Amino acid sequence: MRRFRGPLSKRGPLPFRYVMLLSFVFFILSTTASLLIINTSIKPTLLNIAEMETNRIATHVIQEAVEDYMSEDENVKNMVEMKSDENGKVTTIDFNSHVLRDMHSKITKQLHHKLKETETEEFNSSAKTPKDRHDGVIYNIPLGQTTGNSLLGNLGPKIPVRLNIIGDVFTDFKQSVKPYGINNALINIGVLVEVKIRVVIPFATKTAVVKNTVPATIQAVHGDVPDFYSGSGSQTAPSIQIPSKGEKTDEKSDQKE
Repeated sequence: MRRFRGPLSKRGPLPFRYVMLLSFVFFILSTTASLLIINTSIKPTLLNIAEMETNRIATHVIQEAVEDYMSEDENVKNMVEMKSDENGKVTTIDFNSHVLRDMHSKITKQLHHKLKETETEEFNSSAKTPKDRHDGVIYNIPLGQTTGNSLLGNLGPKIPVRLNIIGDVFTDFKQSVKPYGINNALINIGVLVEVKIRVVIPFATKTAVVKNTVPATIQAVHGDVPDFYSGSGSQTAPSIQIPSKGEKTDEKSDQKE
């Protein structure tokens, strides 16, 4: 016997709950993909801005800590010892190792304390002293800065930046004696500070090294001016010599007679 098929039933539109479910899944997938693309593109820019601001703040804290110690400690004047002969001429120049060791220890402790404070205190862009504590945020980057457009630089949500100290603070003294002028010397002692920090922004971190040299003391030593000067010393000395004071006195007395 032949089988007769009835008319095919027409499918209607999807139920509303299926439409909502598919729309929700598509929205989640598209939003996640967009966020991943945006995050990948702006994360390097955010890290660079955060690193620059962190270096600026860390450098400011280092300079402030060293300058505060230099202004309070009286031993700074005794870092360089000069010995003179009977005529007042400088014969030897020495660096006071006892004073330098004491300064090294105190400055290192003060720097470590100051930098640790930046992990828990908030700084504004131009402040010399920390503001109220705010969960370790040292700077907030407006998201508009990632566009590179000056008109949009202050727009958008702000990305918090945190700073963490990695390891100990390294300090050392950088000493130099350089000639300048004619028979003069310039003594320069600076405090070399090196600290390893971790820049932290949401979902990303970056390690950086902050180095800074803060001048501690600069002293000039003046020697006797020679009777003649031939530049760097490579040229031939002049054949005409300037008479000494005694010879000048004898010539004047002879002229009077």
